Amino acid sequence: MASFGAKFPYFCPVADEPDGKRPVYSGEPVRIGRLVKADLSVTLASGELFADDVLAESVAEFASGSISMETDDMKDEIAAVVYGATVEDGVVHYAVGDDPPKGGFGYLKKLMRNKSTLYKACFYPLVKAALGNDTAQTKGSSITFGTTATTFTVYACETGGWRDTYEAETEAEALEWLKAQFRQGANPPAEDSAAEAAG
Repeated sequence: MASFGAKFPYFCPVADEPDGKRPVYSGEPVRIGRLVKADLSVTLASGELFADDVLAESVAEFASGSISMETDDMKDEIAAVVYGATVEDGVVHYAVGDDPPKGGFGYLKKLMRNKSTLYKACFYPLVKAALGNDTAQTKGSSITFGTTATTFTVYACETGGWRDTYEAETEAEALEWLKAQFRQGANPPAEDSAAEAAG
């Protein structure tokens, strides 16, 4: 399998985190911008037990994750939703006390497998954004485009799940599945969705 495309980053704030269930989201998801890249790093809690001079037991469990995302742009009203900033009279106010909301986040990847194109939706039910660095530079003899950087911390939700993926033959089907994850009462596990699509 090889991946060679990524697009459609969506975010939606969490309205509630019911015990033992996936989060319930508030309103419709917002498209953050046009995706340049999304790099996932996973932190594992691990431990080893040695006995009789050999490794007897070993465990590695998900602790947290981090997604470094770049988009071509992020409109002010979207930034307010993602970062928890305040919008007043067309001005976005960033303050020390800003508390970015927890939310759901997802995007699509384009894959090539056995010479066939597939689309994989990646959904993270519980994340929290952090504002990335911003740069500006004068125009010179060549043009370098700037991007908008955001880092999402990935948490395990009440079910213990932290990521769902779903593969589809068409981009439209993958995007439909991704958007469905944000709807209350429409949060099936990825394997169940895949089975329904195949059946």
